[in-house]
Amino acid sequence: MGGDSLNAYIREISRFKPLSGDEEKELGRRIQGGDHKALQRLVEANLRFVVSYAKRYRGLGLSFLDLIHEGTLGLIEAGKRFDPERNVKFISYAVWWVRQAIFHALSEHTRVFRLPQKLSGQISKIGNARQQLTSELNRSPTNEEVAEKTSLSLQEVEELLKVAGDDLSLSSTVGEDGTLELGDTLEQETIPSVELELMKSSFEEQIRRAMLEELDEKEQGVIKMRFGLDGEEPRTLQEIGEELGLSRERIRQIESKAKEKLRRSHLAQGLRGALN
Repeated sequence: MGGDSLNAYIREISRFKPLSGDEEKELGRRIQGGDHKALQRLVEANLRFVVSYAKRYRGLGLSFLDLIHEGTLGLIEAGKRFDPERNVKFISYAVWWVRQAIFHALSEHTRVFRLPQKLSGQISKIGNARQQLTSELNRSPTNEEVAEKTSLSLQEVEELLKVAGDDLSLSSTVGEDGTLELGDTLEQETIPSVELELMKSSFEEQIRRAMLEELDEKEQGVIKMRFGLDGEEPRTLQEIGEELGLSRERIRQIESKAKEKLRRSHLAQGLRGALN
């Protein structure tokens, strides 16, 4: 994606003002009534979050523009499904759909899932650590801080960042006078942990019900570890295989079969986008 195109897009979406909780609920009710303009307004108000979230996955094979596009599709899907009567901000609900849309696109079109599994897991770990540290420190973390957070060596972090790619500096200036930093335009209120837990618990509640009805014990165990349903970080196929004493390929087969069962379940209809 060219810098000029990115700058133009950032300037465009910066025009959209954030919404209050009451405004989100009102738009949500209108969306449920089939109001397409309300959906457009809700999506536009949250496009900066998509850009900010998509930057975590640069360098993994899709262009930044494609990542933003896929994340926006997830945001639109979240807007269609948003329940305004739940006491959760829209973006706290939408983050799951944005993430899954980006992950699905990466799995379909890029090299990220063809990297050695351990390497992919480490890159993801670094991305999560950078996100957490940025929130905690209110600034971009140093590589040394990322290394300490992830228990990796500084050399490992630097080498993995080269593999993942980090070609867009958030200190790049945008705007006609060049005084506004790109990072400034991507600022988004951090999602409160309580709301993240509500969003996550809603997903877990649905998938657990479907798992109990559709999956055998081994399939349930694999899905729990893959999605991090027991309060743990999601596991890689390799990590699950090592714990269960099975090959990575065997775990992949179990996961694929389990997801197919869940996609057919009437209890998981709202989760099909996450089960691709």
